[in-house]
Amino acid sequence: MDTSGDGFLNVILYLVVLALFGQVAVRLLPPRRPSPPRRPFPLVATVLTIAIGVPSLLQFAVPVVSEALRRDPGLTLQHGQWWRVLTSVMAQDGGIAGAVFNLVVVAGVTVLAEWIWGRWRTAVLFLLPSIVLNLLAIAWNQPGGGSSFASDGLLMSVCGLGLVVSGRAVVRVCAIAAMAIGLVLVALNDAHGVAILLGAALGASFAPFRATAPVRSAAPGSR
Repeated sequence: MDTSGDGFLNVILYLVVLALFGQVAVRLLPPRRPSPPRRPFPLVATVLTIAIGVPSLLQFAVPVVSEALRRDPGLTLQHGQWWRVLTSVMAQDGGIAGAVFNLVVVAGVTVLAEWIWGRWRTAVLFLLPSIVLNLLAIAWNQPGGGSSFASDGLLMSVCGLGLVVSGRAVVRVCAIAAMAIGLVLVALNDAHGVAILLGAALGASFAPFRATAPVRSAAPGSR
């Protein structure tokens, strides 16, 4: 299965998934605290964005950074460099424009997810899909790197959560549509579809352990 995510249709479908996630996330955010009237500082989101962003951008000035961090099936299987399963999230393989885009997505998705899931759940739901997909990518003999598997898993965990806990029709429709796109991407042989479906399943599974305020049901007649 291809891990590059290249292709015009693949990119368009991914952008649609991002838009659907945004519709779900804004409706799952817990209400602002009356005093102080702001949300908690997104500590995990900040740490993850910096930890991924620094090496991801540094690699364009110092290419050896990417070589040391990226996914390499040969070095992993033959020389035991299993750390690459985790560190490949910090090595972008889509050029500078792709790296910047991925980092913007990481920042936005992790901030919203942290306000919805809480800190440790956000960290788990970000890292676990990345590790699983990178293990699969090694089995598929696909070198490379990037944060998109992690972002896909986390944003779809929010959609999976919304499907389980929200009474709003728009949340359920958007979540189901995003999952359907995941199936389409799988049919297109795009590994990001696997990350999308895995994230949705994890989000539904983690729903009973959500620490933040419960989602309010929609008022009669509202969407």
